[in-house]
Amino acid sequence: MRVLLVEDEPLLAMLLEESLVDLGHEPVGAVATVSQAMALLDSETVDCALLDFSLGGNDNSVAVAQRLRQAGVPFCYLSGHSSLDTGSGAPDAPMMTKPVSIVHLEAALDQMESKTGANLRIPADCPAGQGSSA
Repeated sequence: MRVLLVEDEPLLAMLLEESLVDLGHEPVGAVATVSQAMALLDSETVDCALLDFSLGGNDNSVAVAQRLRQAGVPFCYLSGHSSLDTGSGAPDAPMMTKPVSIVHLEAALDQMESKTGANLRIPADCPAGQGSSA
């Protein structure tokens, strides 16, 4: 699947990108802000998204989640907290607590993939599915 990753912590974003590739998915950019995510959604097609709920300062990913919900794109929140701010207006969606294990990440991706109705993984023998050597 083509996965939008919204994460403001660079090291965590890098680790999540690597995990997505290892699990046979294609990260569609790792962005750190709402405006970057919206711009990417304007220019790219995504199958699902992983959204860090809190994005530095007082910003959060609610606007991105609302856009994804309107477009019918499944998503999952990532948070360092055990629950989300109930007064934020965030659409309901599964949430994973950071740090995210690869087992939980795979389960969340499988759940989102089932909502798309297609097997959208990159085959391991495909050059694009082998990750980068950098």
